[in-house]
Amino acid sequence: MDRKINAAAFKARCLALIDEVAESGEPITITKRGKAKVQIVAVREKPKTLIGATKGTFKILGDIVGPIVEDWDEEREVRNIRGQFDDPPARYAHGPVDDRRPARPRKGGKAKLRRRTRRG
Repeated sequence: MDRKINAAAFKARCLALIDEVAESGEPITITKRGKAKVQIVAVREKPKTLIGATKGTFKILGDIVGPIVEDWDEEREVRNIRGQFDDPPARYAHGPVDDRRPARPRKGGKAKLRRRTRRG
């Protein structure tokens, strides 16, 4: 809920009200002759960049750099990267696929250009 205070009362208790807003976070509206003129709001510090914004909010447990599985073979991975596969490629596991039909010619042969006549 927005709290309202007269400008003269704010002037008398200015520093105490600033501290109160900073602690509670609840804004105070300052009025002059019954009309709202200024609102005092607490400042929230924002990180300058997203990099490092979550620093200290979680903890890493275990090894995040090493392999996931225990029996990981580095030499086998290098052979796979170089193209020296242990297993034959899957593309030779089945027979050829031949379900394509030959292309059908268009009716009427080549498309004819129509020229417009000038009406004048």
